[in-house]
Amino acid sequence: MKKTIVPSDAKVYYQGQYWNDLPEVQEYMCQNFTGDKNKWWTTDFQERFAPSPFQFKRALFLCDGNGWLSREFIDKKIVKQAVSFDWSADLLAEAESKKGKRTIQYFQADANTISFKAGEFDLIVNNAALHHVQYLNRLLYILSNSLQPDGLFVNFDYIGPQRNQYSFWHWRRVFAFNQKLPSKIQHEGLHYPHLPTMLATDPTEAIHSDQILETMSRYFDITEQHDTNGGLAYHLLTHNKKVFALKPSERRSLVKKILSMDQKLSVEYKVPILFSYFIAKPKKQNSVPKHTIKRYLTQENLREKIARLLMGSNTLMGFFVLVAFRLIAILRIKKIVRKFL
Repeated sequence: MKKTIVPSDAKVYYQGQYWNDLPEVQEYMCQNFTGDKNKWWTTDFQERFAPSPFQFKRALFLCDGNGWLSREFIDKKIVKQAVSFDWSADLLAEAESKKGKRTIQYFQADANTISFKAGEFDLIVNNAALHHVQYLNRLLYILSNSLQPDGLFVNFDYIGPQRNQYSFWHWRRVFAFNQKLPSKIQHEGLHYPHLPTMLATDPTEAIHSDQILETMSRYFDITEQHDTNGGLAYHLLTHNKKVFALKPSERRSLVKKILSMDQKLSVEYKVPILFSYFIAKPKKQNSVPKHTIKRYLTQENLREKIARLLMGSNTLMGFFVLVAFRLIAILRIKKIVRKFL
């Protein structure tokens, strides 16, 4: 059994104030997703792909957490039966307690090692799960086989830089724009994601997020993609206590200014796309040669072996950051010890 990376604690999820908790951001995301500022992606999916009750008979929900999304799809009569898994026993217990009489099967599993029967589902739903998967290629290959030939794979996920390690020029733009904002909305807690802390708190976070679309396209045809950007606005609004403390009448114009620039920089490719809503269908059976599939699996296994040698990092730069952090920590400890000698 291969060693896999899984979340260390479920407490890291459903915490804090994120940009999409703001009504203005919800409208912005809806507009980008569906062309209607009042229509969320789940409603759009239902209207276009499940206009009749229980259009989908058996759906799989990836890393479903506390089960809110599987319950929503059942309540909206999009799916008749739902199968949902997660790694966290605590979140699964919460999901089970809220299930009621809904036809949902919850079970604990590791997304990196899970398997399903061929053609078991006619719908697969991914809500911010794939960016936590270590063996992304393996899972997507498994999912492509488990989905019926005419089935759908609907996704809403983070597809930005892996481990949230943004480029120098990207972060420079974020920092510079924050400095120009009025003080009442300026993000005082803005800081570059600290790789050692990320690996300690949740080693799965954005582990291969930048490879999601490319890897998915090996086994699926992505029929549509609706990006909702975030390269600027996500950083300036998430965990920004000042924004959430403002009165709606005072906040709205300021947040819209940030969102307008987020849209502009995204269209101009000056900041990366962070979030997207996209739909895929499985490629025709046997369209991907067996030797190609084997090569992909071998490459992935090798990549993860190298990452273990690099202290969990996927890049040499990340490895050097981790080494430097440990050396600094050792020097600090030695300095403290000397004081007591």
